Amino acid sequence: MLTLVTSNPAKYAPFAPELERWRITLEAPGEPLPEVQSLHFAETLAAKARAAAQRFGRPVLVDDAGLVLAAYAPFPGPLTATVLRSLGAAGLGRLLHGAPDRATLECHLGAWVNGRLRHWTGRVAGRLDPTRPPRDPRMPLTDWFIPDADAAEPPSPLLHRARALAALERDVWSLHLETAPPAPDAAECPARTNFDCPFCREFQADDQSIFATMMEGRLASRILYEDEHFIVLPPLGAFIPGGLLVLTREHILSLAHLPPELFAPLEKLLQTIRRAVVELWGVPPLVFEHGPAPEWSKGVCCVDHAHLNLFPAPVTVHPHLAGRMSLPLTDLVELRQLRSAEFGYLMVQENDGSRRVFDGRDVPTQLVRRIITRELGLADRWHWRDYPGREELLATYRALQGRLQP
Repeated sequence: MLTLVTSNPAKYAPFAPELERWRITLEAPGEPLPEVQSLHFAETLAAKARAAAQRFGRPVLVDDAGLVLAAYAPFPGPLTATVLRSLGAAGLGRLLHGAPDRATLECHLGAWVNGRLRHWTGRVAGRLDPTRPPRDPRMPLTDWFIPDADAAEPPSPLLHRARALAALERDVWSLHLETAPPAPDAAECPARTNFDCPFCREFQADDQSIFATMMEGRLASRILYEDEHFIVLPPLGAFIPGGLLVLTREHILSLAHLPPELFAPLEKLLQTIRRAVVELWGVPPLVFEHGPAPEWSKGVCCVDHAHLNLFPAPVTVHPHLAGRMSLPLTDLVELRQLRSAEFGYLMVQENDGSRRVFDGRDVPTQLVRRIITRELGLADRWHWRDYPGREELLATYRALQGRLQP
């Protein structure tokens, strides 16, 4: 979890749902953080963030906010509270006499990470009218600052904070990853038998595997392709023909733990599969993976088996997951940064090839399958135990036999 250290947590109360979704908790600093006397937010924020990181023993978010008068920029900036207390309405009126009343209200968020300041800013342009009586003398800017009209965003005294948080949102998952405890190397994962893994049992030709039991002798092996690293086969629970699984031969937790040199051959294999699926079913496959939370964070290791799901379904999935933290992916090797993501992840590649990875916290079982089957009008087929898909599995196996050689 990330922590936002602020002297007044109440000012973030309107943003509680967003902060909860981004896994950010609020905390008061206890003792005041140092206030560097500077006109530059970057300087004051860096001092605060560095001191807070030392106090908490880890990087935390801090904030600073203030006003910048166009006629005197960057004044008062971080000194806003002091200047308002000192000058009051009359002093501000004298200061602005004969000068433009234009001003910017700013909110800055920062964290001290790996010896440098990470910094996010929200600004609102407007004008200052200190002749207006403030409803709350402790917060005169709420009434003195008049934001410019914006049809896209209704005026609000918290708009500068909302914009700073919106800037943070674009980086919040990468910030979680940057500040997480380091993931151990695979070599540190204690050895464990995989007798309880249904895929490993099947690869060992166990006649008591789930596949053997459910197919009742109709197919001795469903493997369509295998090499020293990967295995491709149609899944149980195939709700349409053309469904496939791409599994690692080695029993590893998720593709985030795949050695980096194996991503290039994996991408090549996926391209081969894509061509064959498009030729047979006319739709580029959706590709998805549920990467569970890393086992080192739960005190156990190697209880799942990395695999990608592929289905030639003309469905757009990303909008259904938009309420979760996410990151765009260009290359699957970028999944390796998620080895330390304590909340797990969902990776989804759309029909057009665009990839995005989503926060896997509290993911309902078979979530992406639920989305796809619902959109296809096959909602009763989302769980493989309720809809084994034997006929679809057999049709896929027969159609693709001998066609997946790279």
